[in-house]
Amino acid sequence: MRAAVVADLGQAPAIGGRDEPRRTPGTTLVRVTAAALNPIDLLISGGGHPIGRPQPSHVPGVEGVGTVVESDTLAPGTRVRVSVPGCFVSGTFAEYVAVPEAACVPVPDPLADDLAAAIGVVGISALIGLRDVAALRPGESVLVLGATGGLGRAFLHLARALGAGRVVAAGRDEARLAALPDLADGAVLLDHDPAEFRTRLEKAGGPVDVVVDPLWGPYASAALAVLRPAGRLLNVGQCAGAEASVDAGALRHAGLKVLGLSGSSLTPEQSAAAYAEVAAYAAAGRFDLAREVYALEDVADAWAAQAGSPGRKLVLRP
Repeated sequence: MRAAVVADLGQAPAIGGRDEPRRTPGTTLVRVTAAALNPIDLLISGGGHPIGRPQPSHVPGVEGVGTVVESDTLAPGTRVRVSVPGCFVSGTFAEYVAVPEAACVPVPDPLADDLAAAIGVVGISALIGLRDVAALRPGESVLVLGATGGLGRAFLHLARALGAGRVVAAGRDEARLAALPDLADGAVLLDHDPAEFRTRLEKAGGPVDVVVDPLWGPYASAALAVLRPAGRLLNVGQCAGAEASVDAGALRHAGLKVLGLSGSSLTPEQSAAAYAEVAAYAAAGRFDLAREVYALEDVADAWAAQAGSPGRKLVLRP
């Protein structure tokens, strides 16, 4: 079968040949029709993810959508979303993948394959992060940093779906922010001076109950400063740096909470249940993501685009 193969850690993948995976009891063989490219794929294939380093000459891809070829419990032809631990098994950037049955979630009929693939990792993180970790309540306000990327847009959508009363988007690209009028009640431009952030947020409606933070670094203290008393900062990344200076007094006196979420900490059951929910939102027209589809043969171009923060979800079609 054709597959995208990373020959050495840190290299971009190229098209190569692989044996078609063999199904074993308890697993499902799936013909892949769409596979989302995520930042974690680049991190894993570069050897930089804390869960481990893949072997050289591996097939990346932690998620995808396809049709069942053979399974103990699912009928052939059933459309499913699948997830795999990208460090340790052959991934979804291939024509076929074999996965545990628990990793298969049926895809609603109205949902196109490329959107069904695109909403997986980011939608699961947004739903569990807002609802279960940050405990967002209907009517509360949410500020999403890095809102113009795929993950940020997913948080904007899911904040709306969960009943947030006010949603504010923040990002460094002014043109991309301007393209989010239907998803956000206000927009705040992030530049290289986090100290100006609070002033700009005041113009967009003032303090918020929850901040979604994929940045950390110098933005963490600014994000904490714009929280209301008993507010929560949900950290989902460290694009701006792994370390931050935090005012302990502000945490104590305002009763603030700093919370973290990593998708790798979720169980297959948690991920499957969350995907079923976000897929239902998408099938009902309440969750959509800007995306670009690449043929599997163009995986190197897609890889380079993902490394450059494309501001949309990239999807491979074997």
